[in-house]
Amino acid sequence: MAERSRAAALASSDAAASPGVPAAAGADPAEFPRELWGDRVFTGEVKTKTVFPALVLQMLHAQPDSGYGLMQRIATLGGIFPVNPNTIYPLLRRLEERGFIRGELDASTKRGTTLYRITDAGEERLERIKANFKPYLTNLIAALQRLRRDLYGETS
Repeated sequence: MAERSRAAALASSDAAASPGVPAAAGADPAEFPRELWGDRVFTGEVKTKTVFPALVLQMLHAQPDSGYGLMQRIATLGGIFPVNPNTIYPLLRRLEERGFIRGELDASTKRGTTLYRITDAGEERLERIKANFKPYLTNLIAALQRLRRDLYGETS
């Protein structure tokens, strides 16, 4: 119980220190020197809970695709978002259960591939994500620029 209280205290103090940036429960603030890393933009389950769903919804907004096709498209992003069947398919199921995407069997393939499309509810969700996510991305970009400057002495 004491550990839970400590984690809650750290999370609330970090939230106050870094507005708009999610705090990692139980993380030691000393592990994240602000002079090098800036605000703690890499905390929490960033990939699976925020960035990854937004990325998949945006990709399906651009064009319908299968789970495998989405993995291939994500791989073209330079390895920034490593993805495999154990991450993409559970996410697709969650998005489908919530009504944000719809999977339909693609009869043109022998294996019966499921082709996913974004729904109207998914389009609305994507717009909300985009509105709320922009400040986070701004903080992320600024932190990465500071990291690059600190590591390599580059100014641009």
